[in-house]
Amino acid sequence: MSVDRNAPCPCGSGRKFKKCHGAAVPPEVAALPAPERERLQRAVQLIERDRRIHQELLDWCDRKLGAEWANAALDQFAGGPDNELSEYDESFYAHWLLHHRPASATTATPAVQWLEMQRARHGARMDADVDALLIAQHESRIGLWRVTQVDVGVGYGLHDLLTGTTAFVYDDAGTLGEQPDDVCLGYVLTLDDIQLILGTHLDLLPMDEAEQIAQQVRDMAGVATDRASAARVPREFLADPLLHVTLRHAWHERASGYWNAAGHGGSPLHDGILGEPPGEST
Repeated sequence: MSVDRNAPCPCGSGRKFKKCHGAAVPPEVAALPAPERERLQRAVQLIERDRRIHQELLDWCDRKLGAEWANAALDQFAGGPDNELSEYDESFYAHWLLHHRPASATTATPAVQWLEMQRARHGARMDADVDALLIAQHESRIGLWRVTQVDVGVGYGLHDLLTGTTAFVYDDAGTLGEQPDDVCLGYVLTLDDIQLILGTHLDLLPMDEAEQIAQQVRDMAGVATDRASAARVPREFLADPLLHVTLRHAWHERASGYWNAAGHGGSPLHDGILGEPPGEST
């Protein structure tokens, strides 16, 4: 059966057929083995589903938790009411707020509360993808992710400077724009044996700058600094949402200094100069 190109894609992504499974397949993707293409398509579906859930969660927080809660969370994240959230922070902040910061001292995160409400409402009719995606978000791990591999149109190989773990995250749109040895701050989740990086801070850093932040975290965790164990910060230590705020402040401060010295207000995601020493970009 043919599908109208302007109709919603039957896969459930929410995109038009012509921009989803009806779109022309990039040569990099066409060259993939069929199972790998299917995994990429599944990853794209999950990313689209996450975007829709994300907005529902934010709307629910506005209605149920209110402005006082939102302002307190923002003050905690930004370091006080006089500090503002930059556009580079927004994705990281939203992920931290919804999936890692408890709504209060005695309650779960907003996303977990919302999920429990949905389970109670829908029972056996609960959307399995929504359920699994929110659990994966809750269990996602923060990291300083060094890019080790770039597969154009497919995704990135990553290595976490803090724990030494590796991941291959799917990103068909190349939205992160990384090149090998770029480092990003963000959360990696695993669902259906597919890994995604979400909630990334849009400032990128070169390896030597990010490594200094990683060393600060190792010192905080009391981790030995010899080469054999330098990248082994315990995951339970990294689970503390207040540590995520500390990481954000360290990242923001170092990125601001680095890119201001280089003559940029923030890291240039797509112009290919990441990694050049400050003052040498043209």
